[in-house]
Amino acid sequence: MVLLSKIKLLTFDATNTLLKFCVSPWKYYAEVAEKHGYHVKEEQIKKQFLGTYKILSKTHPNFGRESILWENWWRKIVEGTFKDSIDDKDKVKSISNILIEDYKTPKCWCAADGALDLLTHIRNQGIELGVISNFDPRLHEVLHQLNLTTYFKFVLTSYEVGYNKPDKAIFQLAKMQTKFNISSEECLHIGDDYEKDFEGAKGAGWEAILVTEDWQEHWDIKPKQCYRNLSELKKELAEYH
Repeated sequence: MVLLSKIKLLTFDATNTLLKFCVSPWKYYAEVAEKHGYHVKEEQIKKQFLGTYKILSKTHPNFGRESILWENWWRKIVEGTFKDSIDDKDKVKSISNILIEDYKTPKCWCAADGALDLLTHIRNQGIELGVISNFDPRLHEVLHQLNLTTYFKFVLTSYEVGYNKPDKAIFQLAKMQTKFNISSEECLHIGDDYEKDFEGAKGAGWEAILVTEDWQEHWDIKPKQCYRNLSELKKELAEYH
């Protein structure tokens, strides 16, 4: 178990770690489409969304940072999601604009269960907190809307810094944000993705903890490095501090 007494900087991933979707994206997309007069099944939305997301992540990586910019990247996601169900381009554009704005707000995002207790506990130990996320610039507004901004010294999004996790460069940039002169061994990252968060942090020389219910046997994870949720992790950290 990582001892907090040895940690001076602790960072969180955002999506599915610190933040959760209030409802699944497929359901929310379906609800917005419904308001525009279109009934599209969630299963179809999920399939089209994930397929489009995979393609765009390859053709325009990092939310289109170096090519089409993040707003247009998400518009293409919405276009691809509804390409077989909505043929009115103006309606698709309207749906895109609504979704882009709504995904800045508590309509779509909420703090993960146990997040506030864990953040408060860590902050009370005098540890600096930050966020490292493969996200577009809306993350700042999301955290602000959820009253989480004050917990963090910095928030690094892949879009703004130009590096995606698991690239160790984004972890190195995070270490430079702290007021302390610290070593990589004094940094801890918490996330839900084995490759991007756990292996990414380890590759940068950091400590790492995975928070996920989808544990895989082939993962090279030692005991006390993987937890089902933030509440379970907080209990463990409090006991070992």
